[in-house]
Amino acid sequence: MVYKKVGAELAHTYKEFKDLTNLPLSDKIIRSEQLILKALKTYKTPAVSCSWGKDSIAMLHLIRKHCKKAIVLFANTKVEYPQTYKYRDVMLELWDLNYHESTPIKSFWKCVEEYGYPSTTRTDKAKTPKCCMYCKEKPLRQLQKDLGADCAFIGLRATESMSRRLLFIREGELYYAKSQDIAKCYPIMIWQEKDILQYIGDNQIPMNDVYKITKRNGCMPCTGFKNWRAVMAKMNPKLYQKVSRDLGQATLHDCFERTSNGN
Repeated sequence: MVYKKVGAELAHTYKEFKDLTNLPLSDKIIRSEQLILKALKTYKTPAVSCSWGKDSIAMLHLIRKHCKKAIVLFANTKVEYPQTYKYRDVMLELWDLNYHESTPIKSFWKCVEEYGYPSTTRTDKAKTPKCCMYCKEKPLRQLQKDLGADCAFIGLRATESMSRRLLFIREGELYYAKSQDIAKCYPIMIWQEKDILQYIGDNQIPMNDVYKITKRNGCMPCTGFKNWRAVMAKMNPKLYQKVSRDLGQATLHDCFERTSNGN
């Protein structure tokens, strides 16, 4: 087991973060595969979290080089884009995956009814929308537990947000999340978006058609990001009209609560 001791020093400095993210892709691939091999050797039942977005599919391709039958988990919120479900079915057949998916504890629309739509206003970056908690995070953790997973491969990139950069600097790419009783491995943490696109192109990996219309993969009715109106209006005008009507009757609620990030 790879445990991080209480009071241990930071895993990386900010300079190391900058230097690592600027490495050529060939070096990043080597580093990622070394990290994957370390996790596969250390843990008995690793599981790969896959949203069917470009980052997680690139990570899954890397992992399958060394473990064809790795457990693959999808947190099916039931409100993903139609393109995502179609892409999932294509990849399941193409790669013959050892696949499992979780289902929501509460539906997205039940969460909206009880807590309101997700808000883009967050006074605390550690807060998570309750719809994410009940549709994605808690069901996925329960599925990991049911399958006996002891390590989760997660396709986050540190260049995507400040919170992810801080996670990389604080914890590194492989650590034990005590509160969730599972190790977490981030094989592509130092990759940039251009690296992902180049890797997918070089390896001729099919991509989710959702990217032909928008840069975002996720829940179709989500209102928790800045340009959600433009994205939703483009992807599903009828849904946009419904959500707009709903929001005309009630303001967005700050439907967040503190959740542990695994520290």
